[in-house]
Amino acid sequence: MIALAGCGWLPPDSPPAKPVPPDPEAALLGGWTITDHVLGPRALISEYDAAEFHGRTVAISATGYASPWSGGCDDAARQHQPRAVAELATELGLARDRAASLGLADPVVEYRLSCGRVGTGRAPPLTLYVGGAHALTCWSGVCYALTRRP
Repeated sequence: MIALAGCGWLPPDSPPAKPVPPDPEAALLGGWTITDHVLGPRALISEYDAAEFHGRTVAISATGYASPWSGGCDDAARQHQPRAVAELATELGLARDRAASLGLADPVVEYRLSCGRVGTGRAPPLTLYVGGAHALTCWSGVCYALTRRP
């Protein structure tokens, strides 16, 4: 009886920890592998040169990014907005069915990553269009299909 009464001075249990909300940019983060490409109407490289990028990677972390085209950045800023595959296909000069064949499906989120301040000689910006386990990024008039690395 004394043991039970003696425990009344203990502070109350703390409330259960709140679950951490999911990162809204989780779909973007991680490693991506270039798996396919399509030359746009203003491509600056050949079909052969574009195919040479297959198997290379694009890496996006919570603070930065790296790609074969932009190099690396350790202090990136991000902006994002919803997009539709049909709208992107028109904007990029791609046939809608070809854009869909690259694995991109609605809903799509456009992510614009920029490194530091513009004009500081840092890595050029990188834009990715993410829809599910697939993404698309375009460079020099070529759009590259990306698949999430396991």
